[in-house]
Amino acid sequence: MKLVKQLKVLTLQVTISLIFLNTQFSLAQKKINWEGPYVGLGIQSLDGDMNGRFKSNNNLHSKDITGKSTEFLIGYNNNLTYYGINDYIIGLELSYSDKDFLLNNTKSKRDCPGTSYDCKSSINYSWSAKTKLGFKYENFLPNLFLGYTEHQITIRTDLKENIVFDPGFHASNLEGSTQKVGGVLYGMGLDYYFNSNFFISVSYIETQMNKKEFHLKNSGNVKTELKYNANKVTLNYHF
Repeated sequence: MKLVKQLKVLTLQVTISLIFLNTQFSLAQKKINWEGPYVGLGIQSLDGDMNGRFKSNNNLHSKDITGKSTEFLIGYNNNLTYYGINDYIIGLELSYSDKDFLLNNTKSKRDCPGTSYDCKSSINYSWSAKTKLGFKYENFLPNLFLGYTEHQITIRTDLKENIVFDPGFHASNLEGSTQKVGGVLYGMGLDYYFNSNFFISVSYIETQMNKKEFHLKNSGNVKTELKYNANKVTLNYHF
């Protein structure tokens, strides 16, 4: 009889414990609000190939491009559970990066051979719009994304400071060319939600820009094909 009472007490304790744990688990699942708008500030490090060549002779103008940039973004996540698709979200994100923001120094590392000129390529600013598909797993949101991007790129051929071709002529800044170039980006990312308001994102991005031709007044036309990859870390606030 005593054993039966002990078993009843033990059963009651186990039942209460299971109810408590289930409640805690449910609360833990509900504490993350995945849906809604958010803003973020990110830092990305990029490395790639400008492949800028003079059209007349196919000689190298500028090759590798590298640097770090600061990015501001806004986005919105939509929970697909409302449409009968559990555990997934679809999102839209807009981002903007400018050469005047903090860390920006995205430019070519190598330039045209020769001792008279500096051949330079740089990204002045860029914006992008991408859509992402994410899978909800506890506080994590692994995701894939695809989007469109537009960069303002400057190509220059500058005379070196110590070069004088003719008496009275000394130019340290020959005319360059600046144009907007479109392209596509794609990649994968991982978001970690500390709570419903703050989350951190890490992502790997591949960017392929369209081919473009730049006219340089004093040194001819340069054709470019920019392609690079980037690693980005972003701190975000979800409303």
